[in-house]
Amino acid sequence: MLCLRTLGVVAVLFAIFFSSGCSGRKSLTSDDVRSEVLSANSYAAETEMFIDYARQGKPTRLFVQGHATQLAEEVKRSKNELDDATPQPGTERAFQECKNELDFLTRELPLIPQLIGNDAALQSKRAEIEISRERLASASSLP
Repeated sequence: MLCLRTLGVVAVLFAIFFSSGCSGRKSLTSDDVRSEVLSANSYAAETEMFIDYARQGKPTRLFVQGHATQLAEEVKRSKNELDDATPQPGTERAFQECKNELDFLTRELPLIPQLIGNDAALQSKRAEIEISRERLASASSLP
């Protein structure tokens, strides 16, 4: 009986230890921030290529919807990681720009399937994503 009680106490202590270790905010170095910005830039570039492919009229609506959803989930996951992080001093501007552009991509990706068949709208959406990618490219050169 004592052994079970000890085991229970140990399990509770482990749970407390691991939950408190995960609750802290992660501090991002300048290299971490730069990496996050480059990843966001990659998402934007992939979205541009995806729109180009969708404009060709080759993919099915179901494929476009599925790929847009998958990409939006990846972008949202990256954004959520940044929400739980704190940038080191001097990287705040690039960090915030990255978060802003990930927010933008998260909002825009679900719209793409709705624009299938409307080449002008897809072209306009692509131009907006390109501007976002350029902002991210600029942010990656920040200290």
